[in-house]
Amino acid sequence: MGFFDRKKDNEKEINQSPLWNNAYTPSYNYLSDSNGNPAGSFSLNEGIATRLLKKPHDFYEETDRFILLLISSTDKKIIGTLPYDKALKQLDPYKLEETKDEVIIRPLTYAELTGLIKS
Repeated sequence: MGFFDRKKDNEKEINQSPLWNNAYTPSYNYLSDSNGNPAGSFSLNEGIATRLLKKPHDFYEETDRFILLLISSTDKKIIGTLPYDKALKQLDPYKLEETKDEVIIRPLTYAELTGLIKS
């Protein structure tokens, strides 16, 4: 199941609210984690409300390892990476809404993003 299937399934649950329609849906990339192991990745950008999958392995079967890239628009660089499951737990206080498959994370500041790396 890919991105278009994900979008189709979620449209049944989401009532087309502006929050869901305007939130950024990051594209899936296949990279390596900090140890050189293959991993799927998604990005969380500073200052942008973002839709994230709760269980990406249900949609992308190429790997069972996922990472979240934290990207700064202030510094125009990647601040760091976190294991996806750990990142979702840390992002829990920043949730705006969620469905059974996705969550919307409110726009985060530079300090909040760097705080995720330090904790």
